Amino acid sequence: MTSIQKQPMNPVLLTPSQLKSRQNQLLVIDVRSGLEYWLGHIPGAQRLNKNRILQEIPKDRAIALTCLSGHRSVMAAQWLVSQGYRQVHNLQGEWHGNRWATPCNVAIKHNFRPCTPA
Repeated sequence: MTSIQKQPMNPVLLTPSQLKSRQNQLLVIDVRSGLEYWLGHIPGAQRLNKNRILQEIPKDRAIALTCLSGHRSVMAAQWLVSQGYRQVHNLQGEWHGNRWATPCNVAIKHNFRPCTPA
């Protein structure tokens, strides 16, 4: 008898408004640098490195990844899927531009709190 191995699912794209409505169900991980995170981030978002994720986050936990442009978060999302995580979401859009304001005016359109620089 042969066993059929399930292929990992691709990360699910998530809009800022979808994130806002589901944020209490998702672990939001910001994959940007420490400085970028310090300048402003989605409230409740955490910065976790790969080792902490693998050690501390169950593979069935719903995770949403975010970064500045979407490039780093999609790479991180694909890596998480390859590691067996089953509920991986990648935030669409950019942290700036027409959807997001400057990093310290974080997503005013979607009612995320802005940061307060020192």
